[in-house]
Amino acid sequence: MTSTPNPKSSTKRKRGISLSPSGLRRLNQAIQIVEASENAGKRFTVEELSKRTGISTSTLSRLWASKSGIDRRILHLLFNAFKLDLLDGDLQIDSDEVEAKEIQSWASTASTIVQIPYPSGSLPVDSPRYVSRPEVDDRALHEIVQPSCVLRIKAPSGFGKTSLLLRLLHHCNQLGYATVSINLQQADTEALADSHAFFRWFRAVLALKLKLDSSQDQYWDELLGSKLSTTLYLRETVLPQLHRPLVLIINEVEQVFEYADTARNFLPLLRSWHEEAQHDEVWQQLRLVVAYSTDAYLPLDINQSPFNVGLPLTLPEFNQEQVQTLAQLYSVSWSEQDCDRILALSGGNPALVSLALYHLNQGMTFDELLQSACTLKGIYRNHLQRLLAQVNGNAQWTERLAPLVQGTDAIHLDPIFAYKLEGIGLIQPTSGGWKLSCELYRTAFQTYLLN
Repeated sequence: MTSTPNPKSSTKRKRGISLSPSGLRRLNQAIQIVEASENAGKRFTVEELSKRTGISTSTLSRLWASKSGIDRRILHLLFNAFKLDLLDGDLQIDSDEVEAKEIQSWASTASTIVQIPYPSGSLPVDSPRYVSRPEVDDRALHEIVQPSCVLRIKAPSGFGKTSLLLRLLHHCNQLGYATVSINLQQADTEALADSHAFFRWFRAVLALKLKLDSSQDQYWDELLGSKLSTTLYLRETVLPQLHRPLVLIINEVEQVFEYADTARNFLPLLRSWHEEAQHDEVWQQLRLVVAYSTDAYLPLDINQSPFNVGLPLTLPEFNQEQVQTLAQLYSVSWSEQDCDRILALSGGNPALVSLALYHLNQGMTFDELLQSACTLKGIYRNHLQRLLAQVNGNAQWTERLAPLVQGTDAIHLDPIFAYKLEGIGLIQPTSGGWKLSCELYRTAFQTYLLN
């Protein structure tokens, strides 16, 4: 007589060893750390994990699908590959009482991990996790269609400056404008240090991106000089050929600040192009966007600076509403108090907030995140190590930073020192002077810098 199948048999797990919820979470976090440091934040494929661990792809797939128990030796190999010790709490002995819905829950978690990319760098135009700041975004999109406009966009690293520029470019391309984006971080030191070489580099990049003749000799006159040769090339050759507005974005403009000769020649030239447009229709076709992280120190006469013409836009910190919106986009459910604690810790820095939400989405608890956040073992370790390395690289900085780190009041700083610190996002201006950007920096620097 054939036995009747137990309807619950399909919902039971086979006996064996598998990872507990905390073990799976520890492993995933360790993998993410390696992905961030060695793979630009991109998820490893199963094949890449197999090569790194020496474990077959089929076994790895069984582990993440939780379809059967795994040999303890295999789990040791897997953990060791990511510099983890396999602890008793990482394991659970599967029995017939454990139902498949528990498996499905963790399989769903693993699926979520793969779907959400590690937050690093700018957000593509189609990213669902871009949070608009209408007071800046909408004004930028409106201003860019105005003839001869100048947009000045200021924000520290991690505040979404490049993400906004990508959206601005996309908008202008849809309008049929010609667009060029030049990042001055891509200029060699030799070019930045010599204004003559810099102008030749700038013109070559402009021509190549517009697919125009990049030959310098035809448009270069040593007698006229670098500035006028560049101006005439843009006025007589580039703008007339396009027959449409040209949006020229110059990002990371502060790269020229420390090269006095280049700054004194290039920055006033940008201003002169804007002024020419007041009486020249050809120049009105140029829409100029300059983006930078700091303007606390400029080696220029105020009447020559491009930083007092056009529309200034400063990207602000995220407020509570924007952080809550981003939490929803990361599928993180938390209390208003939790949101406020992250805001206090990060100062509303979009990059720091996104990183916290990413790890919460991946399974880290809120208490775990906060307990280690200000240490070199927490989620911000790479960011903090980079800042500490920059500060420690200058013997005088530690002493000059001490009043900021030890107190909470804003203080006045030497302009050049403030320019360097604002440029790396460590401080921000207030009506009473300068202060640290967030409590994360204060706590971490008290521990690792002053002690």
